[in-house]
Amino acid sequence: MKLNQKNIEKNIKKPVTVRLYDSIDSTNNEAKRRADIDKGMHLYAAGRQTAGRGRHGNRFYSPKDTGLYMTLSLPLDDSRTQVQQITCAAAVAVCEAINELSDLHPQIKWVNDIFVGGKKAGGILTELISDDQNRPTAVIIGIGLNLNTEDFPAEIADKAGNLGSIDIDLLCAAIVNNLITEQDNLSNNSIIEKYKSLNLCIGRDVRFTKDGAEHTAKAVDVNADGGLVVKENGEFTVLNSGEISVLPQ
Repeated sequence: MKLNQKNIEKNIKKPVTVRLYDSIDSTNNEAKRRADIDKGMHLYAAGRQTAGRGRHGNRFYSPKDTGLYMTLSLPLDDSRTQVQQITCAAAVAVCEAINELSDLHPQIKWVNDIFVGGKKAGGILTELISDDQNRPTAVIIGIGLNLNTEDFPAEIADKAGNLGSIDIDLLCAAIVNNLITEQDNLSNNSIIEKYKSLNLCIGRDVRFTKDGAEHTAKAVDVNADGGLVVKENGEFTVLNSGEISVLPQ
């Protein structure tokens, strides 16, 4: 299962420069390395990552030719754009692409994990590129999806899943198309509404750590900035970062 540049390019609807690699440390790292010379919209994708990353420095397992490992770099026109908003839009774009090409019905675990059949099949890592005056100039959206990946490391084997036999080139192109569309509509609240409809956390009890203490609360909403609204002992709190565990129903 190898990426084919011509197949990807012919299915992308906007002018995006496509760069493919047999193996790379991380597609996000490559996007950052090339940020000063690669202007406009660029896609970086690889058959394998040797140092794939998730949020909070977690490793993303990226074995050769079993998954889709990609990063889309998009210029930013509005410096007020928040990473979390873009991550929510990206999660919607990924789920919609999977739905276009399969009957898997993916869901989102706040804020950036893609779940299928109760297991994590992918994740998203969004980072900003800034100029020498610390003004954001571009956003890079890294996406890792397990397609035919099966032999997971022991520490994630019971939690990891995959998407199965989806055409990798069509999936890659569909995600790019959807990401560009969703980024253009970031100010439109419909993205958050889509995100909430796909979110597996809403209405469930979740566990998280805040100010050094462990909490259990019910996830009740996602606000306009992508924050998870939880209710604990009658009080509402907005989580804007950190990891959560969704408790069994």
